[in-house]
Amino acid sequence: MSADEMVAATDLPPRPADPVGDAIAAFISELIGNATVELHYSQRGSALPAPPETDGSVIATASGDVLDGWTTTITVSFGQRAAARVDSVPDALLALPNAALRAATAFQQLPDVGNGRLAPSVQRALRDSIVVELLSHHQGWSQPECAPTDLIAETLEYLIELSGTRVESHDLTHGVVITDAIADEPRLSVYYPSGLRDAKRSPLLFDGQRSVLIVDQHGRARTEFQAHRPERLAPSDRSVRPIERDFADSGSLVARATEQLGGIGFFLREDRSVWTFLGGQPLVIRRSEHWAAFPQWLAKALGQAIGSSPAVDLIVRASLLVSIGSEGAIFAVVDDPSQLDPVVAIKDRYDLRNESDVSAMRPETRLHHLIDAGDIDSQTLARLGALDGATVVDRDGRLLAYGAIINSADSQHEGARTAAAKSLSLRALAVLKVSEDGDITVFRDGAPVATLLPSGNAR
Repeated sequence: MSADEMVAATDLPPRPADPVGDAIAAFISELIGNATVELHYSQRGSALPAPPETDGSVIATASGDVLDGWTTTITVSFGQRAAARVDSVPDALLALPNAALRAATAFQQLPDVGNGRLAPSVQRALRDSIVVELLSHHQGWSQPECAPTDLIAETLEYLIELSGTRVESHDLTHGVVITDAIADEPRLSVYYPSGLRDAKRSPLLFDGQRSVLIVDQHGRARTEFQAHRPERLAPSDRSVRPIERDFADSGSLVARATEQLGGIGFFLREDRSVWTFLGGQPLVIRRSEHWAAFPQWLAKALGQAIGSSPAVDLIVRASLLVSIGSEGAIFAVVDDPSQLDPVVAIKDRYDLRNESDVSAMRPETRLHHLIDAGDIDSQTLARLGALDGATVVDRDGRLLAYGAIINSADSQHEGARTAAAKSLSLRALAVLKVSEDGDITVFRDGAPVATLLPSGNAR
């Protein structure tokens, strides 16, 4: 640094308030459940802050010139106790700090930012802008310099607009994939979404469940990706996976289209949530004006924490099914069925159904003999989990109990489902509690360790 630059640096005023920075830090920590987000500021031209000394828990960091005279550095980490989760975070989310800094730079120019606080409408727009930046700059585009930022922003705005409307007495669903996989020039240019806004039936034609609209990187609607013959656009010999059948009403066709054609996929559900897909996987979800990252790393993180077992994938898929269905549930994995003896009544124990005297059998026990759960799948587990009480499996995924009432001394101080999950987690390897708002909270050793898919309704 020259002498003149050093003098200029010393003349800089103390760092001003940064409401935009505070807002993006809060948003990232909401988006990636249980993450810690730190903002560091250094005078422009001086050395950037040294990376924090950690045990490898930092997942992403980025720096940019956002405030006049200052360089902002964003660091995202999981903290020492959650380092095992680091390598489970999708690569696409590692670009969040850079996406947030790009969005922040634009929002710093707004006239009301200088008053030290952001209006709720500005905060919502900032969150949407960060997601747009994240999606438009992912690594899948063949020409990154032509990232369709405006197109993705317009698509998101259109889907939010559709979420508040009905067509022909239908609650709308709609699926669209923006991809650069189609290289030929179209005979007719119909731009999306502007060219389809007046065609009221277009969301019904491309409902995201039977057909997905394919849009090229320049915003031209090109063709459809059909559920009954997906190989027409992109030949593939793979069969439909179980997770796709489970999520038939949550964009699995959009997911498959992004897997075969690349690009970014959007699916508007009947419940007005907007799901985004990248590379065949759900990435982030907009629900009740809040965004949440889809916890595709949850199964891997739990597997690392309690040991890999068939039960992990089973209860994770069941929890996600209950979550998108706006129901509540408690799912647990135990190492030894005997651990349930003090907390689960015999009548609720599916695994002990044959040990009861037939002449004195309780009505609940008779029902156990009618349930086909010998080789239980996620759909069946989700159905049982939607009943009041807890659903418990062992490490091998064998059903031990459902509708089990877990007594807790703390139930008068907090919700009954939360109290039950905490108590059960003292005996289980892990407990997943799904709230009616769709949140998924992971409990271990009597305490919550992560909240996933937050709906925002509790805030």
